[in-house]
Amino acid sequence: MLISVLLCLSLAEAESFDRTQVPDPLERSEFTLPQLQRGSLSNGVEVLLVEDHDHPLVRVKLVFEAGGFADPVGKEGLAGSAYDMLNEGAGGMSAMDISTSLRRLATHLGTSGGLDGGRVTLDTLTRNLVPSLDLMAAVTLEPEFPDADWDRLRKQLIQNVASARTEPNKMASRALSRTLFGDAYAGRFKTEESLAAISVDDMKAWAATSLVPGNARFLVGGDTTLAEITALLEARFGAWDGSGDAAATPTPTVLQPKQTTLYLVSKPGAAQSVIRMGRFTSDRFDPGYTDLTLGNKAFGGMFMARLNMNLREDKGYTYGARSWVSNNHAGTRWTLSTSVRTDVTGASLQEIVGELSGVGGMLGDAPPCGWFKTRCGSCPEPVRLAPESPFSTDEIGFSKSNVLQGYPSKFEKPDYLLDQHAAVARYGLPDDWLESYIPRVEAVTAELAQDAFTTSVANEPWAIVVVGDLEVVRPQLVDLGFPMVELDADGNLANDGSSVESEPTPQED
Repeated sequence: MLISVLLCLSLAEAESFDRTQVPDPLERSEFTLPQLQRGSLSNGVEVLLVEDHDHPLVRVKLVFEAGGFADPVGKEGLAGSAYDMLNEGAGGMSAMDISTSLRRLATHLGTSGGLDGGRVTLDTLTRNLVPSLDLMAAVTLEPEFPDADWDRLRKQLIQNVASARTEPNKMASRALSRTLFGDAYAGRFKTEESLAAISVDDMKAWAATSLVPGNARFLVGGDTTLAEITALLEARFGAWDGSGDAAATPTPTVLQPKQTTLYLVSKPGAAQSVIRMGRFTSDRFDPGYTDLTLGNKAFGGMFMARLNMNLREDKGYTYGARSWVSNNHAGTRWTLSTSVRTDVTGASLQEIVGELSGVGGMLGDAPPCGWFKTRCGSCPEPVRLAPESPFSTDEIGFSKSNVLQGYPSKFEKPDYLLDQHAAVARYGLPDDWLESYIPRVEAVTAELAQDAFTTSVANEPWAIVVVGDLEVVRPQLVDLGFPMVELDADGNLANDGSSVESEPTPQED
């Protein structure tokens, strides 16, 4: 009887709850950043520690600033391949020997490289920290790059390159990178030819000059103290001197879209079209950067954002649509991504552009060809009216609540704080970047978010990539009025294989 009564009360409460209204944001709980401790080895390598004694686990990351951005032309993939090969044989141990020792210790040791840097990562039980660090030191300081293991790994990497030309999301990502970077920095990709050109001697030479103390930083989190971990690292890495210089910070030249252009990549028979679009925005040093991120949060940065509510919940064109703001040495970019049914590709883009226009302001005094065509270069600059649907106080309030309520949970493990501090150092951000984050978010208003998103994204030209069945999709895109350029699976012009950079019309430096 009691259960029945409680069930009836619960149903009554549920029926009285208005599910058509977004609930008010929760009050933010107080939050203090976990304490970061700093030390260094005798050779100058910095050690950052976040103690966490809740579990008998320790994670050690040796982060390097040397990345694929400096790969020689014709040997793209050199840095990433060298990182991958570090644990394939080192200190007189084969890859099998290393793997067996790690399993015996219940330890994970991983190596990986990316565009802006790389890392050697160790996860171990506190009681096994000492022998695990011995393995980490061997992999980092005594890599052997065995020929047989490189032959095996190279075949896998070449297969991955071939796969990237057939997987629609990877095709779209590569095409967008090529349109925004040309054939430099993030627009350079590994190829079968570049991987074939990389030798074991190349990797040894790269490691000798790149994996050096001047490029390195230790990030440690878990069940240890600064005195303990510094002593253990000093015993294994203190005599490490290396002969190379610190990696020079890259200053990539980017190709900001001059006019909105559709870049089409053929995927015959595709049931869905992948849409990626983007442009460069004001960077993290700009006073309006946080305003921009909150504006994007309301536009496409969460499930309840306008973009997803329109394309998924209202139209049913997709399982999900998102936009985000990201950063690297090239600065800050805004990117949008979704996969939609092939038959509604054109309609989806109409909705996306319409949502952006609603925030930025419709075009007034549009020429006869329609407002979508005012970026083609042959029409006069339009007059923008007041935004049809600017960000509201409630929208930005919900976005701020979404950010701030989830912020403390990111620090449940030490990794997040350590990685954030590594990014501060890598990209030269202000020392108080993390401490000032919550006050910066709290200071954002609907007007500030509106202005930042409008001036950086909504009212500016975009590079739009569509990967899909072009026989079906192309006719749907004509009414958009944007210039269309066809690319191949590597992001080059489909007609002659040259880089998009050689076409000055769609883009400018």
